[in-house]
Parts: sequence; C-alpha cells; structure tokens
Amino acid sequence: MAKEKVILDIQYLLMANTGIRTYIQELLAATRQSNKYEYLIYPSLNCISKNDFFKQHSKWRHLLFHLYTLIWKQIIIPILVFKHQPKTVIFPDFHAPLWKLSCSKIIVFHDAFFWETPQNYNKWWLKYFKWNVLHGLHGDSRIVTASRTTEKKITSLLKPRLIQTIYQSAPQLNVAAVAEPYEKLVHQSYFLHVGVLEKRKNLAVLIKGFALFLKEFPDYKLVLVGQKGPAKDLDDYQTLKILVRQLNLNEHVLFTGYASANQLKWFYENAWAYAFPSVHEGFGIPILEAFSYGLPVILSENEATNEIAGTGGLSAQSLDPHAWSKAMKKLINSSNLRNELIKNGKLRLKEFSKKNFLEGIENYIA
Repeated sequence: MAKEKVILDIQYLLMANTGIRTYIQELLAATRQSNKYEYLIYPSLNCISKNDFFKQHSKWRHLLFHLYTLIWKQIIIPILVFKHQPKTVIFPDFHAPLWKLSCSKIIVFHDAFFWETPQNYNKWWLKYFKWNVLHGLHGDSRIVTASRTTEKKITSLLKPRLIQTIYQSAPQLNVAAVAEPYEKLVHQSYFLHVGVLEKRKNLAVLIKGFALFLKEFPDYKLVLVGQKGPAKDLDDYQTLKILVRQLNLNEHVLFTGYASANQLKWFYENAWAYAFPSVHEGFGIPILEAFSYGLPVILSENEATNEIAGTGGLSAQSLDPHAWSKAMKKLINSSNLRNELIKNGKLRLKEFSKKNFLEGIENYIA
C-alpha cells in the first residue's frame, strides 16, 4: 500500500543562515527516519545547495527574495499540491499560501517578534508580512510553535483553531569533525557566546557584567563567536566594540567573527561555560548545543529560553550587569553547582530527540 504524501516546503533555506535554517535541517533529518509518510522535499536539496544568490545579503536581494517567495507560496505550492495530492504541507517559515488548499497546512511559528518588536522591521514590509501570515491560516490550517511560551503568545494574538508546541530536535554533534584550535585561546579559560551580533542578544549587558567579574577573576576571557547583524538597524557590532574599548577589555573580550564547523566544535569543547543573555528568543538552539558539549549555561530571564533550558540553566536578571557577574562567580566558586547544571543539561537534552520531534509532527499530521 502506497504511503500518504507530505510536502516539506524548504524554500526558506535559500536565504536562512540561523535559527529557521537549523529547524529545517532538523526537520529533514527527523523525517528521514519515518516509515509512515512519504516526504516530498521542495525545492530539492540539490537546488538549494547550488544556489547562494539570496545568502549574499543586500536590500535588493532581499526584495527579490520576497518577490520570489510570493510566487513560490501563492503559485508553485498550489501547483505541487494539485500534482501530488498530499495529506498536508509543512511550512517551517510562518508563511503559507493565502488560498485554501485541498490538503491541510501545518505552519511553524518560531516566535512572536513581528508583534513584540515591530521596531525591528520596515513598517510597510511588516504590514504586508503580517497580513500574509494571517491570511495563510485560511482553510485547514494548524500551527506548530517552537515553545510553549510562543504558543501562549500566538494563542493570545491570533486565537487559532489548532495550535500545539512540538519541540525540535537538538543538532547532533559531528563526532567526525576535527576541532580546529583558536590560537589566542589555547590554555585559556573563557565564557562563550555563539550567535549573530544583534541588539536583541543583549550582549552589552553581558560585557558589562563580565567587566565586573574580571575584578575578582582577571584570568578569564569572554568569547563572542558570530557575524554582524544582517541589517543595519539590528546590528550591534560597532556599539559592542566601542563598549569593549571604553571598559579597557580589548585583551579580555574576543570577537571571532564567523566560525567554521570545525572551529565551532573547538570553541564549545574548550569553553568553561556558555552565556546566553538574549532578551528576545522563541527557542534557543545554542542552549541545546551547549548541553551537548557538557557546558553549564547562564541565561537571561527570557521565558522561552528558561523553558528550553529547564534545570540545566542558571538564570540571571536580564538587564542587570551585576546579576551576570554574580552568576559567573557562582559557577567559579561552586563546583557542585557547575556539575549539577551539566548533569541536568544532559538529562534535559534527551527531551529534544529526533524520535520525539518526528512523533510530535506525525501525530499532529494524523
């Protein structure tokens, strides 16, 4: 008997570099383990791998990507549905066709940023996008959220008919990758942060807290791994560099820029702890990555990231540098606390397996 078909719309991979990209990659990895449905991938992975046009960020390329997305969602996807007659189509990027389809739609909401932080978006594009998101919920539409925190927010905003939190799986360690040392940090103890240097990441507070911490523990460093923000209004790189100079931290705070997979592996393997001060998150993939490397995690009071971390995280008041300094000192002064966080992190990581991710998605499809 032929399996029912499910279309996975991975068009966003043509541009995505961070969170949603990881989500789609984990969704693809999970669905490869399925014996229940036949998953049809569009565009093909071969097409995605050969096309890096939209990853070269500029205003006109972004505009072209939105135009391409409009054509893809409103014309190509309905044609694919007509051709394959699937049971459902999964949209991992908020954005589904405006039309009612002959099958159900599963639309993934990773956060509520469009409503919570509208100042971070062009107002006309934001109006269009929100209108598109809302109208994409027409027909037999179901929402998947990345966290229960996001589920509560989206429920209050949109009052959807069907909504459910399904945790994505944690990226697996690449055990075959050869860790590539970062020479400036060999034999150094350091706190690590990995992510795009955006304002919402709250890194200025982390740096100020680290400056206070250094007064008592001067031999540590803070390592910020990641690229500049993708848009001028969101980028925090220059502000952070100025702050580091003002606090005389040039020898203690390192901006590494982009890191390859092999470099990233080394950064995680050799860090003392992971710091995640972000105030706006819908999930928090780096938390799970830190857990997988056996790192204790200090994180802000953001509800979503604390949900994901569970008892594997040490929470610090988001906007208080003294609270961050105090949390860092706690980890240094208490090996019991450090070991407990590491143990709890590894236990928490088991909740984010590919098996659980696949079962959640397929139970929702059914």
